[in-house]
Amino acid sequence: MRWRWLVVMLLAGCGGEAVVPPTPGTLVLRLASPGVNDGALLVVLSGGPVGAVHPADGLEAVQQTDGAGTHLLLVGNVAEGVLATFDVPDVAHASAYVAAVVQVADRTTFALLDVAPYRVTVAVQQ
Repeated sequence: MRWRWLVVMLLAGCGGEAVVPPTPGTLVLRLASPGVNDGALLVVLSGGPVGAVHPADGLEAVQQTDGAGTHLLLVGNVAEGVLATFDVPDVAHASAYVAAVVQVADRTTFALLDVAPYRVTVAVQQ
């Protein structure tokens, strides 16, 4: 009987903060690019789990996840703006997601391009 009283006291002292349930949603991957003839882009997303990926019109996407994050290969007429959207289990953690361009290839020659001027950002879909 004594242990029950102890459990009740411990639970009563756990504070009054409500647990906020996760809010599943969609994040947007945007590209800033100096290229005009980009045909393939390899991006690594890290910071949390990634569900389904929905490439922008004119692009095809393949994804693979490992310890480094979700590797996302986008192929097609890669242009500035929205590259893809992707589902996440909780949009409250959107700021934890980081994207980095790993490789870029020219659409015509397939030559690898310098990734330094390419930037991708992650934001909550409006």
